Amino acid sequence: MISLEPYQQTYTYDTGSNLTNLSDQANSGAWQQTLTIHPNNNRGTENNNQNNFDANGNLLHLDNIANLEWY
Repeated sequence: MISLEPYQQTYTYDTGSNLTNLSDQANSGAWQQTLTIHPNNNRGTENNNQNNFDANGNLLHLDNIANLEWY
């Protein structure tokens, strides 16, 4: 079984107040997710993480953690 641990998450925003980066730091390591904003509007663009969430927006898995189950 993989155990979860506390982590600190920091956010980065661009000059238009759009969220552009999530950085996480834990004792076991660090990871980040970059969000790309379309240049002609304030909407995020598609990325390869779209299969990480179910239809309700629940996170299903992370790169360093096995599948997550929501009850």
